[in-house]
Amino acid sequence: MIRILLVSFFAIVYAISFAQVGVGTETPDTTAILEVSSTEKGILFPRMATSQREAITSPATGLHVYDTETKSLWFYNGGSWVDYATQGTYGDIKSGIQSTDHGGWIKLDGRALDLLTTSQKAVATSLGFSGYLPNAAEAYLSQNGTTLGSVYGSNTVTLIKANLPNTTFSGTAASAGSHSHTFTGNALGNHKHSGTTSSGGSHNHSVNALKSGTGDSGIVGNNNADPGSANGSTSSAGSHTHNFETNNASAGTPSGTISSDGAHTHTVTVSSGGSGTPVIIIPKSLSVNMFIYLGK
Repeated sequence: MIRILLVSFFAIVYAISFAQVGVGTETPDTTAILEVSSTEKGILFPRMATSQREAITSPATGLHVYDTETKSLWFYNGGSWVDYATQGTYGDIKSGIQSTDHGGWIKLDGRALDLLTTSQKAVATSLGFSGYLPNAAEAYLSQNGTTLGSVYGSNTVTLIKANLPNTTFSGTAASAGSHSHTFTGNALGNHKHSGTTSSGGSHNHSVNALKSGTGDSGIVGNNNADPGSANGSTSSAGSHTHNFETNNASAGTPSGTISSDGAHTHTVTVSSGGSGTPVIIIPKSLSVNMFIYLGK
């Protein structure tokens, strides 16, 4: 009887060693060495705390355990433990509305590497970080050709003259508003104007005019030994002329015309009215936090 039992046992062991095994099924899938089938029950993996899982010596690649602290299933990928719930590879970046670190995902908030766990710091260093994690606040992911993991650029721009359109501004000066002209020179020949102008209205001109006739200096004016008086009127708009004459009968009646049509220049200063405030170029966005996977 004992011999029969031993033979049966070894036969079963032999069959299991060289054939497929089905639990809950008599026809396991041809690609599976073991198939467990049930519509009522499941497979229960070993359950342990995080410290117990991490204390497993030389875990086999593919080893699975259930972590009772993270409440998730973990597997060993040959180099580190990976959480199924937050599965990631070292250096992966993701966004989320979580406010703090979770499941090996570390918030990119510019913190010092010394504030990470020993294993996280080692991973961060292997990824090229030195001293601090990057701060992803107000930053966007971009493959911009700069150092990986670095924050580059600005969210504002200040325009300078070179940024403005190549445009020539032109216009005409208004004739309204009170203003005055001061001039010296011979009223009958070449002359010049100096001073500033405002925009118009009734106005007058002070005049020293060369007269024909006799006199100590030939100049009409209050400072002349042979004084005369001058008067005239002006036109207030556009190209215009000034006509004047003396009313001193003994001094003769010189007359002349001051024309604004001759070669002359006007200097105009136009203020942009700006203050040089930088332009904000941040587009409308959804507020999230950025995380990097460094494990635990």
